[in-house]
Amino acid sequence: MKTKIFALFIFSTFLLLNSCTEDEDPIPPVATATPTTQTLTSGGTTSIALTSSVTGTTFAWTVVQTGVSGATAGSGTSIDQKLTVTGAVAGTATYSIIPTANGTSGSAISVVVTVNPIKVTYTADIKPLLVASCTPCHLSGGANPNKWDNYAATKSKISVILDRVQRESTAAGFMPRGGSKLSAANIALLNKWVADGLLEN
Repeated sequence: MKTKIFALFIFSTFLLLNSCTEDEDPIPPVATATPTTQTLTSGGTTSIALTSSVTGTTFAWTVVQTGVSGATAGSGTSIDQKLTVTGAVAGTATYSIIPTANGTSGSAISVVVTVNPIKVTYTADIKPLLVASCTPCHLSGGANPNKWDNYAATKSKISVILDRVQRESTAAGFMPRGGSKLSAANIALLNKWVADGLLEN
């Protein structure tokens, strides 16, 4: 009799333990993004790795972009997207990532990517503009002693250049002499060069 009771006790315990295991809710996965924030220059590509505490977790994300283009919703284990600034100031792309494992979703995490505009440089932007607009007077071999195909000379005289090109074409000292007024976009480019720190390269 004792043997039957003992066997019944073991069997009942097994059923109880087994039923508790089957009724337990799956553990929600916890997502980790590496890095948690990122800063890019316009035209750069994000590189965000997604991992979880639970093997086999999948990830889906949405994104809100402000002053940026190129960010899209998606899924996978990494976010690799080329982002471009749409204006003259930095923008952001904020990704909201949700992990899912065994039919259970975990809490969303956020990753903010800041995208800075490309800085204006003398070599890439300013010299070509001045060479095209100030030929032949302000170039090597030209009559004017100020040579805008030279970085140091241009940098030292940028306030004079800006003053002259922003005058009305009928005003004394207007530049380019005998030419057309620079476009608003080109004048803005000169001003941005100053704001960006008068970089050479």
